[in-house]
Amino acid sequence: MDTTTNTSFRKILEELEERITVLPAPYPRYVVFLSSSNGQERARVTTITANDFQDLKHQLTRAHLKPQRSAKFLRLDWVASVRAMPYGDYVKALQVVKRNYSRKGLSFDAAFNRALTEAEINANALLYRGAKVPHCEVNLNNLKVYWKRRFAEAVQMPAPSDMIYLFTSEGLFREKNDDVVTRLLPTGPNAGRRTFNMNEPPQLESVIRDGARYLANEVNTDGTFNYGWFPCFDRPIDHYNTLRHASSTYALSEAYGLLRTETLRASIERSLHHLATKRIIQPLGPTGPAYLVDLANEIKLGGNAVAILAICKHAQTTGDRQYIPLAERLGEGILSMKRADGSFNHVLHADSLELKQQRRTVYYDGEAAFALVRLHEITGDARWLEAVRQAVAQFIEKDYWQYNDHWLAYCMAELLRHDPDPEYVRFAVRNVKDYLGFIAGRITTFPTLLELCCATRLLIRQALEDPALRPCLEGLNLPSFVNAMEARAQYLANGVFFPEVAMHFRNPERIMGSFFIRHHGFRVRIDDVEHYLSGLIAYRDYLDDREAFASMVGK
Repeated sequence: MDTTTNTSFRKILEELEERITVLPAPYPRYVVFLSSSNGQERARVTTITANDFQDLKHQLTRAHLKPQRSAKFLRLDWVASVRAMPYGDYVKALQVVKRNYSRKGLSFDAAFNRALTEAEINANALLYRGAKVPHCEVNLNNLKVYWKRRFAEAVQMPAPSDMIYLFTSEGLFREKNDDVVTRLLPTGPNAGRRTFNMNEPPQLESVIRDGARYLANEVNTDGTFNYGWFPCFDRPIDHYNTLRHASSTYALSEAYGLLRTETLRASIERSLHHLATKRIIQPLGPTGPAYLVDLANEIKLGGNAVAILAICKHAQTTGDRQYIPLAERLGEGILSMKRADGSFNHVLHADSLELKQQRRTVYYDGEAAFALVRLHEITGDARWLEAVRQAVAQFIEKDYWQYNDHWLAYCMAELLRHDPDPEYVRFAVRNVKDYLGFIAGRITTFPTLLELCCATRLLIRQALEDPALRPCLEGLNLPSFVNAMEARAQYLANGVFFPEVAMHFRNPERIMGSFFIRHHGFRVRIDDVEHYLSGLIAYRDYLDDREAFASMVGK
């Protein structure tokens, strides 16, 4: 080992020697991928093969690799197992794999001279053909570009009968100036990231803090957000959506309630000011109803709702009530969209206030009812609560439980605090009871499932404490509910842009600490981050009550 090898790299080598897998013939005995990034550019990857560990260590510590060894982010992955198969069979097998969920590396030769890790494949969209193709499929254009960068030559695609080599891997990660060597989870649903326990409050708070910091930093000086990014190629998402602007501000205010940082507060103030002065109209005058205007000059029921939620949460966490009168006017806007039977119209033309679409998405109904409950709580005005009661009567009559909607769960949990009606508990139970297997086992991170569980948990807790309501929980397996909620929370770690994950994307610094949606090209959009934050913040509240709640449900 040369003198350029620093202490942290020595620790990596010691850990590597202890853990590395020996491969059988005809493969090299050891195959290691050395990946490094300065934090601003996509990782550079070097493949090293050796037939004894001393030779492997010698190669890893050679002088020409010093820039990689001393980089901000350093990752070592080694091949743990190999499976040979014809390329044509591989292409067919990909047709049943959800896009971006291929979790194995790929070598075009048994010697691993031309091999790509799972992280390289996914971060460069090599098996992603866009949102219209639901499964993995080779993207030849992306492969050509990355292959040239990686191997400095043109790719030669194998014939269907040529053998290719799928491999599993394990890894280690180190940040510069940090002697801690982090073990990365092996190939599987959690592959390539650190071990992370959402049930440990300090760990959970760290991802909440990083996610909130990311979202706050996406608020520009004029109060608009950077709407989102496709991180494989660092491309912005161009269109804008004011409903998601408002709901993301709501999540920031939730985060402020936990973290209390001035950076968060300043971003929230800029965002709310922009909404109030640039995006909300009062076409009938300053005492008339207000409406949030969105794309295509639309007024959306859900837009008004999340704007109210953002304002109310801001007032609750800061004590600043300057926007509450505006929230009341937005509430009037929601009431103007109420139908005679208590249900809501969903979309109006902003120019004329004429109906554009009676129904668009069930989410709008739950958002509106939840917002009006919150508006009642902060103003004390009973008419908001009465409107919610009427709407919820419609939700119950029309079996809205079938939508398993997290916004409805929020609404029912809040409403039950004011009206301990058994029907509300029965509805909330039906909203989740046949969905627990999906919540626990869904392959996508689906952060709104955690919101659904955390909101429903609050209702369950109240019902367990009330003898008149407790029988309404019959039919819901409470231990299974807790298991599903906790499993979903843990699975959300697979949507965190930890440094060891972000380093393989085009601009790691931009996305570090944010949350992504893997099957949408690892998309990072403000509402994606919002839902992760809302769910994880609610889960943090649950951890404070975890032991007591477990006792109540008999777990």
